[in-house]
Order: sequence, then structure tokens, then C-alpha cells
Amino acid sequence: MFNYVIFFWLCSVNVTQCHQIKIPKQLFVDHYDCVSYGYRYSTNLLEKKFKRTEVNRLNLFTRFTCTEKRKDVEKGKDV
Repeated sequence: MFNYVIFFWLCSVNVTQCHQIKIPKQLFVDHYDCVSYGYRYSTNLLEKKFKRTEVNRLNLFTRFTCTEKRKDVEKGKDV
């Protein structure tokens, strides 16, 4: 059995760097739920945490990945 965990980065084209964003740990039942959350979170982050002028000036964007996390069904522990 698998769950998905998401990892986020905030990036700037100007400095060609990305910094990992700490978000509350969440597990998703499938890839679809994880990716859907990632796009919603990205939109909310850019709209609520930054002004339009900052996003444009710094050329900010988000990056995220959804990774499978295997769960040992018999023991109920993460592997």
C-alpha cells in the first residue's frame, strides 16, 4: 500500500535558486489528490504571501513533487 507525500520549493528565476518550503506534513491517498493539492497550495501561496509586484520583480514560482511513501500493511508502519 502506498501513500503520497508532497515537497515544496519557492524559486526565483533571477537568482536561479529554490528554497524548500516547510508545510504541515500531509499524506495523500493517491497521486491525483497530491498534485491537486500542490497546485492549489502554490496558487494560494503566491496570491496571499506575496504582492504582484514582488512575484513579477523576483520572477517567483513554486515547484513541488509528489513522492510515493510505502506503508507496511502488516505492521502499519512507514517504510
